[in-house]
Amino acid sequence: MNSSCERELGSYLVLGSNEKFSLVILFLCITNALSAIASSIGNFLVVIAIWRTPSLHCPSSVLLSGLALSDLAVGLISQPVFVASNITLLFEDCTLFSILVRVHEYFANQLLAVSFFTLSVTSLDRFLAFKLHLRYQELITVRRIVLCLLFIWITASIFAFWISFHRISAEIAKITFVVGFSLNTVICYFKIFRIVGYDQRRIASQIPTTQSNTQESRPNLSRYKRSVRSLLYVVGFFCVSYLPWVFWVIAKYSISKGETVEIVLAARVFFTVSYSNACFNPFLYCWRMRDIREAIKEQTRVMCKERARN
Repeated sequence: MNSSCERELGSYLVLGSNEKFSLVILFLCITNALSAIASSIGNFLVVIAIWRTPSLHCPSSVLLSGLALSDLAVGLISQPVFVASNITLLFEDCTLFSILVRVHEYFANQLLAVSFFTLSVTSLDRFLAFKLHLRYQELITVRRIVLCLLFIWITASIFAFWISFHRISAEIAKITFVVGFSLNTVICYFKIFRIVGYDQRRIASQIPTTQSNTQESRPNLSRYKRSVRSLLYVVGFFCVSYLPWVFWVIAKYSISKGETVEIVLAARVFFTVSYSNACFNPFLYCWRMRDIREAIKEQTRVMCKERARN
């Protein structure tokens, strides 16, 4: 085995040669493999259901399909590469492991950036939907959302490529990125609930002569509040899934001066926890969003019939 490679990846190689650590790595391989299969199937159904159902061709659903598409890429690309890198670690193939680690790092950074950007834009979309009222449908169109998603993917790809060559600056950029996402999300939801609260008070104080108009506006407000709560579940679960990764970054740069075996093993475990977000999101959509649930059921029946004919 190449000595320079061993020195560079010394902490990783200890994981592969130590029996106790090897069992943990093997468990992570199995967990990620199963999670990748579930993530791929679940998010594929979400994407297909949205794009094959005309009633779901609206900006918010297209943004949701963009998030599902990034989760699908996690299951099809990022997790398999992660599992392959763990397998080469067990076999102590230093050269192949070094390549796979860099490939995985690129896709992990790219897809994480896509998810962050998409969730941030989705939060902004929900705010604009209530703020702009009738102008929302004129300004926020499906075509513009698709172009926005395309821009997000291109930007995230460039960002991930840049990170590969500017590791020190990249950590600062990641922290700035996470803080910016968090602030944008918090501000959007703060304004949303403030506007919703004001609107509810205004409706409650209306005089009886406008009661019919009030009753007509209540269902729209109710649906809007439910969509916001559903999105909050998605954002909340995303933050919980990636919180261990934040702790790992803090520990890596404040507690330890180098990548110890414990830090490296923790990274493998926290990546697995973070990837669970892509696996469970489809279940979250089906639980909170009836339109998505019904569309998935319908498209599943259609695909089963098509398969039966063939």
